[in-house]
Amino acid sequence: MTALLLGMVLFIAIHLFPTQVQARQALIDKLGRVTYLALFSVISLIGFVLIINGFGMASKEQLWQPLTFARPLVHAIMPLVFILLISAYLNTHIRAKLKHPMLIATCLWALVHLLANGDLASSVLFGGFFLYALTDILLAKSRDSIVPKGEPKAKFDAIAVVVGLIVYGLVLRGHQTLFGVPVIG
Repeated sequence: MTALLLGMVLFIAIHLFPTQVQARQALIDKLGRVTYLALFSVISLIGFVLIINGFGMASKEQLWQPLTFARPLVHAIMPLVFILLISAYLNTHIRAKLKHPMLIATCLWALVHLLANGDLASSVLFGGFFLYALTDILLAKSRDSIVPKGEPKAKFDAIAVVVGLIVYGLVLRGHQTLFGVPVIG
């Protein structure tokens, strides 16, 4: 559990750091933008690796019985999650309207997986990511956000939907291999 918790702290802390605009800018001024981004990436990667390894080693002790509607809810929500993730990288109407589709996607992903898994490790992982994403959404106004150039285009919304559904299908198909949990019977 220690590796999972340490990974969560590193990953979430480094991703919340940009909300501290003055401290972030002071660090960029001191280190330079490239070094700051490299440091951000390295800390994120270390946190991510610790999360993956720590989750695999953490206690799967059941804390509660997952809700009966949770599994169908995961299947209903996850296509939307992938559409939102893809739309975060394109100049879409979705992104223009929601402002932070990646954080919303993270909230949805974490919440439905939290409801569908009642074990300790899943509670730490999905509960932690849900709280992180919700906090980041609330703090997002305090940092500069990347504003897409030009008007959003419907073709990018269509691309986000198609690519999001394809990625969802691939993850659904490979979920057992990727995460050790079968979702297709």
